[in-house]
Amino acid sequence: MARDLGLFLKHVLGSSSREFFAALQEAGISFTQLKCLGRLSEADEPIALGRLSEGLGLSLAATSRAVDGLVQRGEIKRQEDPSDRRSKLVSLSARGRVTYERILAVRLAGVRRFVETLEPAESEALAAALRPIVERLGR
Repeated sequence: MARDLGLFLKHVLGSSSREFFAALQEAGISFTQLKCLGRLSEADEPIALGRLSEGLGLSLAATSRAVDGLVQRGEIKRQEDPSDRRSKLVSLSARGRVTYERILAVRLAGVRRFVETLEPAESEALAAALRPIVERLGR
């Protein structure tokens, strides 16, 4: 099943890769920066830079470089942590949210195009299989 799911994801995501990477280029951000925007879009409050780095599985240096570029572009806001002046907190700006959602929309359009190619029975079967998984994930 893992192999089949991997092939499925490769096909679905690969079919929109050209548009996805063009959207990244047009936005002027790297894949690492997109990962930062994505993680911050899920946060309810500003996140310490170290915690963002851990959550992304990136080094603190790589995360800092990505964040620096995003701060300069106005995509992320950075502030001192009131409880620890040595630590910085980062959060998504309104501009960053728009950028993230625009790039995510490109990816979702590719998924939508794939879904439209399915036969009705395939579509129903896929929806039925995904429903309990999506509910468990809380989305």
